[in-house]
Amino acid sequence: MSNKTISSEGATAIYQPDAVFVEEGCKDYPFAQKILSGLSNVPVYEIQDAGELEKQFKTSQPDVFGEGKKNLVLSRFNGSFLKKCPGASPGMVCCNYYVVNLSKNCIYDCSYCFLQDFLNNNPLQVAYVNVEDLFRELEEVFTQHPDRAFRVGTGEITDSLALDCLVPYSQMLIPFFNKQKNAVLELKTKSDRVENLLNQPDPTNVIVSWSINPQQVIDLEEKGTPDLEKRLHAASLCVEKGYRVGFHLDPIILIPGWEKAYKELVDTLFDFIPASNMEWVSLGSFRYRSSLKPIIKSRHPETLLFTGEHLPGKDGKFRYLRPLRNNAYETIRGFLQDKSKEMSIYLCMETKEIWEDVTGKTPRSDEKLDMFFDL
Repeated sequence: MSNKTISSEGATAIYQPDAVFVEEGCKDYPFAQKILSGLSNVPVYEIQDAGELEKQFKTSQPDVFGEGKKNLVLSRFNGSFLKKCPGASPGMVCCNYYVVNLSKNCIYDCSYCFLQDFLNNNPLQVAYVNVEDLFRELEEVFTQHPDRAFRVGTGEITDSLALDCLVPYSQMLIPFFNKQKNAVLELKTKSDRVENLLNQPDPTNVIVSWSINPQQVIDLEEKGTPDLEKRLHAASLCVEKGYRVGFHLDPIILIPGWEKAYKELVDTLFDFIPASNMEWVSLGSFRYRSSLKPIIKSRHPETLLFTGEHLPGKDGKFRYLRPLRNNAYETIRGFLQDKSKEMSIYLCMETKEIWEDVTGKTPRSDEKLDMFFDL
């Protein structure tokens, strides 16, 4: 264990929106008031309907998705918060992951991000303030299924921590999940803003996981994100605080010289975090729907995402050819196992055949991951 002081000094700057729009009926929510109290220098506008604002915004901006990130909307979420992860696609192995969408859009601008397509008609940065409704729903579901293990993440259509200094969901989520006997919370992020996590007294039921890539990939494809060492430093602070941590090497991007780049990534990871403190490492390859490709090429003309050959899979998403994916997974998995034979490594959104090619087994053969995976 390192002897670094638990501090977030040197972390990236806190996001400040150009404007905040508060939907009718939302201003009196305690969480909305908490957010607004930290934005005293930002203009605030009350609106009747966020959907109408998004329509107006879409017709007035050349880069709708990019400009949308600069405006924060406080809204109320109607419907069920808890959903099964969409990774349960045809032909893919699912890890029984559940997602809670508390926010929409992301302040970062990664070239491969599916939100560029998914949120094209809803481009603004949205935070839902009716967290009391979320907790009532989760309490009911967890109580109704006491024998089921729930792994719940908040990072499906946003980054779990990038806005946490301004929109501090973690301050409420962590104490709530620490009371649960059959649920863990995963905060998945590229951020290094972990101040709120370090101030929590109990990290028992929380896993903080980082999406990481070689620095060359970060520089080219993950615009606006903290660099690799800043992410890993933040992870080391969370380990010192007692959090369990995980890492997602996803999406793996086969840039020229990728073997050397990912070997250096694994070496750097273990320089910061001992294997005994890693809950798991996941591997996933770059994948996309056909509708996303022209958006990426238009918004990120310098990208190297499409230098390799891709084919559609059973779920309709394009991926590197199977031999290329197999080779990448086997190579990077080998780098990780050279560091630790005991590490839990799983593949994200891959077929049973790929699992067996790469590992010689299925997820059901791994006791640590068995409670999550469904074949």
